[in-house]
Amino acid sequence: AALPGPAPADWAQAPLDPAVRAVLVGFDEHFNYAKLCQALRYLLRGGADCLLVGTNRDHRLPLEGGTAIPGTGCLVKAVETAAQREAFIVGKPSRYMFDCVASEFDIDPARTIMVGDRLDTDILMGNSCGLTTLLTLTGVTTLEEVKGHQESDCPARQSLVPDYYVESIADLLPALGD
Repeated sequence: AALPGPAPADWAQAPLDPAVRAVLVGFDEHFNYAKLCQALRYLLRGGADCLLVGTNRDHRLPLEGGTAIPGTGCLVKAVETAAQREAFIVGKPSRYMFDCVASEFDIDPARTIMVGDRLDTDILMGNSCGLTTLLTLTGVTTLEEVKGHQESDCPARQSLVPDYYVESIADLLPALGD
């Protein structure tokens, strides 16, 4: 979305598509101020009838070599802040994604394992859905973090503790051959 002029008053005059009834915030390497303005205008125009949906709240995306880039959660938070309302998150850790898959396929949670590298998304979703959870230490989570949550008396922190962990997803390959 290009800004229609040099001043904020110009931005408020950009045409809006009357058919738009939702703003979806996902990973967008071209996120900019113009898109943020457009999202806010749709949400203000539609009020509660215009949905604000986010794909996930990951605040960082780890890259090889120990570096990271901002995650989609940063973009979701920008739109939430501008709109002064909270997004409905459809991805992890929300149950929504699991419920959609479970309604389509015959899934027995007791025989299902959630494998992931983040406590606050992958492991939290698995635990809240009654799945066995396996943390891989190849993402942003450290074993020290897990131990801190495990030793806490706080139920919210306990919900971030995986059932199992491995150093790398590659550690699972021998088990898959059986």
